[in-house]
Amino acid sequence: MRFYKLKLLCFIAIGYCFQSNALPDIPSLMDCEDIIFFSGFQNDSEPSNGSGGSYPGAFARTIFSHGSNRTYYVSIPPDYQPNKAFPLLFSWHGAAGAGTAQANAQATRDFWKPFADQNHLIIVAQAGTGSTGGGFTFPNDIAILYDILDDMHAHYNIELKRVYGHGFSSGGHLMHTLMLFYNQGYPAYSVSAGTFADAVFEDPNVPANSDVLPVFVSVGQSDPLKPTIEQERIKFLNAGWVEGETYWLDVFNGGHQLDTNLPQKMWDKLCTFSRQP
Repeated sequence: MRFYKLKLLCFIAIGYCFQSNALPDIPSLMDCEDIIFFSGFQNDSEPSNGSGGSYPGAFARTIFSHGSNRTYYVSIPPDYQPNKAFPLLFSWHGAAGAGTAQANAQATRDFWKPFADQNHLIIVAQAGTGSTGGGFTFPNDIAILYDILDDMHAHYNIELKRVYGHGFSSGGHLMHTLMLFYNQGYPAYSVSAGTFADAVFEDPNVPANSDVLPVFVSVGQSDPLKPTIEQERIKFLNAGWVEGETYWLDVFNGGHQLDTNLPQKMWDKLCTFSRQP
């Protein structure tokens, strides 16, 4: 899946710097700092035009998917209005023991909520269906994700060109799989403390024939997975990703955990990516 990258255009002439504005018919892009595409101006939007969901605030929604009721957790920012399409981030938690998935999903939603409220971003946190670790399973949770997103598209006005994914630990392992082998049109994604080695892959390497999907990877300095993630960075770069443009590895002071500064760091890099038609 191809993507657009918005880029701040700074033209210097006789000491002046000019900054163009985002096109007014793409309101969901107005909140990103960089606003001009490498390949030209984007002149279209793809709103889901859903209506009927509660807003704003943090709450749970339940749908019937693949034989069972599935509860997931949502955050709708204070400035949401159904006449404007908003970007969406879905986030997958890590494994923490049997019976912990719902609590972990809610905590994941709450982790992103303060930042999302300030940056006009809808958050969806899905609960994994893993029985022993409470993490994510393949392919069951990917199929449930599609039903969750269908429900969100039907009830909220989502900018379909700007639906991003994030996964932590177990959720990050599977997020690599989803984005590199089953991408349904997501423009970019992020993984925290997640590796290929623990994921389900048809191929142990980044697919060389895959479209280059921008990814922001976060790992703690003392995380046992750090050496593996650093090796996997080389696989990305060898497969066509470009460091600082479509691949970022951020090492923070900590262990196997979410970086408290992750939302701002990630959004600074990925906010300006948008799915190409």
